[in-house]
Amino acid sequence: MLPDTAHSFTVQDATVPFFTYEAHGTSYIYFDTSACIPPEPMINAMLALELLDSVTKKVVMINHRSPVGLLAKVEKFYDIETTQLEEGKLQLIFSYKEGISDQADLSQKQCAG
Repeated sequence: MLPDTAHSFTVQDATVPFFTYEAHGTSYIYFDTSACIPPEPMINAMLALELLDSVTKKVVMINHRSPVGLLAKVEKFYDIETTQLEEGKLQLIFSYKEGISDQADLSQKQCAG
């Protein structure tokens, strides 16, 4: 799924590996939480979204299902494209919205219980 040019990088408090790569003038931050259980997908997604600071970057998340709690928190601050993948996995691509994404509160990294 990742291009050969992807390389890993460290994200503090992440529970899965993170990768970055360039394609068509866009920088991608990629991670896969499809084998994780809550709250790990939310935590990793919020950490990734903290790195999304321009329209030339996108976050690619692979998850085992739609992360409903995450989407409820962030969907109005980012453009989100979802694609159903093989094996039942879901790919979500988050894009920065100029003047809106910076207003997202990414400090609460778990669903309210």
